[in-house]
Amino acid sequence: MPSATQSISDQSAIDYYKAFVNFIKIQSKLYADNVFVRYQVNKGFKTLTYSQVDHITTNLACEWAKQVEGSGVISYISDRSIDYLLTMIALMKLRFTLLAVSPRNSEAAIVNLLEKTNSKVFFTSPKYEAIAKSASVKIEGVSLIVVNPFDIEALLNQPLNDRQNEFIDTSFTEKDLDKPALIIHSSGSTNYPKPIYLTNRYILNICGVFKLCKEQNPHLDLVKQSDVFLICVPLFHGFGFACTFSVVYAGASVVFLEKLPPSQNEITYALKQNNCTLMAAPPLIFEQMVPHLKETNEFSAAQNLKFAIFAGASLKRETGDWLQKHNINIRNVYGTTEMSVGMFANFDPRCKNWYSLRPIWNDRSGQSYFIFEDTDEGYKHLYIRSDSPTLALNVSNREDGGFNSNDLFLEDSEHPGYFNYVGRRDDILVMENGEKTNPVPMENTIRQSTIVKQVAVLGHARQCTAALIEIDMDYAMSYGPEEIISLVYEAVEDTNKECPSHSTILPQMVKILPFDKTLPSTDKGTVIRKKAEAMYAGLVEKMYKDFLEGPVYNSSSDSSSWSAKQTESFLVKSIADVLHMPEFAFNDHERSVFDLGLNSLTAIQLRNVIAKQFKNVPQNFLFQNSTISSMRQALLSDSQIDAAELVEMRYQQAQELAKSYLERANKDFSVTKNDYEAEKKEKVVLLTGATGSLGSFMLRDLLKDATVKKVYCLIRDKETELHTRLVNAFTSRHLDSSLLETERIEVLPMRLTEQYLGLTKERYEQLKEEITIVQHCAWLLDFNMTIDHYDKECIAPFYNLLKFAYREVNPMHVHFISSVSASAALGSEIEEKPLPFDSHATMPMGYAQSKFVCEIFLGYLMKEKNFPCYIERVGQVSGDSESGVWNTSEQYPLLFVAGSLMRKMPKLSTVIDWIPVDYASSAIVDIMLRTAHFSANIESSVYHIVNPHHENWTDILNAMKSCGMKFDVVEPVEWVDTLSKDDTNPAFRLMSFYEDSFKKDFKMPIWQTKKTCKLAPILAKSPVVDSKLFSKYLNHWQSVGFYKPSN
Repeated sequence: MPSATQSISDQSAIDYYKAFVNFIKIQSKLYADNVFVRYQVNKGFKTLTYSQVDHITTNLACEWAKQVEGSGVISYISDRSIDYLLTMIALMKLRFTLLAVSPRNSEAAIVNLLEKTNSKVFFTSPKYEAIAKSASVKIEGVSLIVVNPFDIEALLNQPLNDRQNEFIDTSFTEKDLDKPALIIHSSGSTNYPKPIYLTNRYILNICGVFKLCKEQNPHLDLVKQSDVFLICVPLFHGFGFACTFSVVYAGASVVFLEKLPPSQNEITYALKQNNCTLMAAPPLIFEQMVPHLKETNEFSAAQNLKFAIFAGASLKRETGDWLQKHNINIRNVYGTTEMSVGMFANFDPRCKNWYSLRPIWNDRSGQSYFIFEDTDEGYKHLYIRSDSPTLALNVSNREDGGFNSNDLFLEDSEHPGYFNYVGRRDDILVMENGEKTNPVPMENTIRQSTIVKQVAVLGHARQCTAALIEIDMDYAMSYGPEEIISLVYEAVEDTNKECPSHSTILPQMVKILPFDKTLPSTDKGTVIRKKAEAMYAGLVEKMYKDFLEGPVYNSSSDSSSWSAKQTESFLVKSIADVLHMPEFAFNDHERSVFDLGLNSLTAIQLRNVIAKQFKNVPQNFLFQNSTISSMRQALLSDSQIDAAELVEMRYQQAQELAKSYLERANKDFSVTKNDYEAEKKEKVVLLTGATGSLGSFMLRDLLKDATVKKVYCLIRDKETELHTRLVNAFTSRHLDSSLLETERIEVLPMRLTEQYLGLTKERYEQLKEEITIVQHCAWLLDFNMTIDHYDKECIAPFYNLLKFAYREVNPMHVHFISSVSASAALGSEIEEKPLPFDSHATMPMGYAQSKFVCEIFLGYLMKEKNFPCYIERVGQVSGDSESGVWNTSEQYPLLFVAGSLMRKMPKLSTVIDWIPVDYASSAIVDIMLRTAHFSANIESSVYHIVNPHHENWTDILNAMKSCGMKFDVVEPVEWVDTLSKDDTNPAFRLMSFYEDSFKKDFKMPIWQTKKTCKLAPILAKSPVVDSKLFSKYLNHWQSVGFYKPSN
């Protein structure tokens, strides 16, 4: 008999049992008369004790022994039932490896599983005889055995087979621990299902998860002999298997329903009839439970549960909170077949944290087997150590032998040490503009509607998200078509309220599937997104095409005769409808609609509305005409402005805007007095953009410099999230986040447009006196936006920051991160000096022009007002030289990975002056600190942050090849053409960008660095991108799943 001191924590219990079937045998003797199974028959429940289950399964094993003799792997397909449980135990007693086949598999998938596992015996229930037979005949040597429904009463009356010792080997050694006993396959979300081999060690551990939890939390009431566990999950799933056999450690019992998934009425009946104290189910069942409980008001059965656990997908926060509020102890559990049940929520019923999770498996020194590593996106990626006792056989996908889960988490700021599941790496939709959308919580919210049975949110490599909706016909029969559409739109609107603006699902991007169509789902109720998109590819493409290309002009429209007033009224109504705002909000016709909430997504929607009434409305219409007045003027104009004329118009706007800021600066700022050497204040820095790549490294370098007394960081976010966002920015770039654990740093919300920068007057004045250096690194990067938009979003707020930095005596030293694009059209070589007052010096885009405007008035303040303002013109920044972290959404990382996949790289004439971000940061911080006590001097105000050591594009290609990448060098046209044919390529979302870039014959100039290198010598030491540095980039991209070496 097992000792009470044997535990899961130190693996002594595992060493004692040695094998799953030995565990069943020992516990069946220990708890012989305890009820093991409560199974449904017609409208009632019958029971089997532990000894009865052991008796029946021993006889069944003896009966089948001769038929399966010599088999390595035995396969079994059936629904979850009492028959399944008995068959599973019986076959495993024969000591062969059992493949549990999900009935949801296609015939082709079943054939593939049988072939992969070399299974030669296939057991099936009569229900699946046809598909099992069809699959088995396609493989030579596979025998089919049909298991008819058991007459359990007759089986109980059979005497124990007196030849059991001949048929069943009951001797076990330590070697059995690492032998495969069970195969559970993946869901086959993207391809054929993958068989995952589970050893006896693995199985004994997952059956002991609640015992382990009790060992770690002795005060908790978890699973004991008197408990009854209702499990609404199949036995051919890891979660269902673990829950079912977890009762065996305690001698408790488990309830088997007639069918899965059950209705809410069937669940309530089972809970009451069996006096259930525990429950496990997919989250979808708990989502459906809420409206059922509200309708019936029958809470007693659910409230009798000590805990109700879910796994396999996320549960909507509102659902869990509601259940908690009504005394139903819902708890989250996380695991995968490859690594077992591995994380639990806090099971203490007094704790309201039902959702976030902590790892439960530790080694004997107390170190977790579950490791969280940082990602570029700021998430935590979970991997499992190679020595974990819960790791399945041969699933390693890391060089160290461990297992990358590809699951992403965020640490719960309210519950340190606990983590919230975000989604799969391949769940995250990377939009065309580089923004990221997590579709999982959006789908959870939409699925809350009773009218929605299933939903798939799409949008990877697209400009916007879309939703495919499968209607629940049980509810739809009570509604008319218009009511169904209205309910679906309400559900979509609910998720839009919770998701980021770039993830918003517009009404035009919601497609309700025909009632006879379904969305593919896993057994856990999770939609198989990629398969859904592939199944409805034509429908999805048409939806996007119709939306993005817009409607055909309505020739019956009489807008050609509209007056200016009629046109403006139409525009006001259209904008109000799109933004869900009252019409009076748009009384100012000179104000940019982007200031009032329009974004790149709703701009498409609004453009389409306008295009129905007016001819020849270009896709970028709203970016070029962002006020109601300019829209009206453009729409009623007799002639269209050609591209060249429009470019010149934008140049003139930039010129006029710069002129207007000079006029303002002349009035707003008086000449300052510089006497920094006499004052010699300690260096206190105000930094914006600290969560960006360059900003993070600058913050790191400032904190590592002992001469910097303090750094204030202005960050855009909720005040409660500011520090967390900063920590995430550091950890995702492998920077030392312990540097942030100091009083030398303080984080403040960034509100540059508000009075006193959103601070109290007293706080504003205190900082105005204390701060000595301002570094403004934060800036919008959107090449679609015009100079008008940049004025509102960036330039005007920066001007307010300059007012803050101004003092009549010794104003703060202001540093501005400009861009080489602001001077790229000046000539073949650019000097380190202020720009001429000519906007044609810039590249023809709003971003570059906005930097030009700022450079102009900063130069004016330096020269005319004695205000020390410094400009750091930054070029192409690459990943850092230590860890190789380079943002995977940028053009060059995408180009490299695309080239690897296509085995083609474009032939370019680009001169490479890329600078690693850590060297760029070091140079800028050097300039900031070395000029900290300088007086204003216009001749020493401009610096170029580019690599002084130039390379050719061929040097980059050679570095790639030295790192083992294989490709042909082709003309850019061919490269773009190849990319255009593969929308699964991660670079596909930048197709139009590459197409435009490669078409232009614009040769970038050389930016001089002599002055910069003299003041910041670190710049001269910047490495070029050679094979050594490029290999670091590849290693990082590979570690985050962005790059996979081609064979």
